[in-house]
Amino acid sequence: MAKVFLFIGLTVLLGSFKNHNSNNVSIEIDWEQLSSVTFKESWSNKYKMKTQKPVFDAAIKNLDGKQISITGFLIPITTYGNEYVISANPYAGCYFCGNAGIESIIELKFENNNIRFKTDRHSTIEGKLQLSENSDNEFIYVLQNAREVK
Repeated sequence: MAKVFLFIGLTVLLGSFKNHNSNNVSIEIDWEQLSSVTFKESWSNKYKMKTQKPVFDAAIKNLDGKQISITGFLIPITTYGNEYVISANPYAGCYFCGNAGIESIIELKFENNNIRFKTDRHSTIEGKLQLSENSDNEFIYVLQNAREVK
């Protein structure tokens, strides 16, 4: 009888390790996967004008809320340098310089807000992907609890 309880205990313990690890594994994505977003015209009550709202395809919607990792260039978005986006392109070629679209960046919400990066640092970042379909205040892609992996 003791062997049965030991076997059951080990099975439950090993099963919990497997589930715990699978929840922490990031899905590695690339910029091409995020580029299939389209946009539709929509009225913004906040800005009292027409704006473009993202329309995400099924593949992108499937990533919403998932732990992902992506490699790109880190670009500060504030003058004090602790708010960043990760971009498919370096600073000179990112969307606000006219060479790409809004889908080529992800807003980063770091676990630790006191970190600083050199502009255009090439890095891999992971975190929980949040799609922002209806926000007038965020980028269309946001990475929550972001952290640098390499």
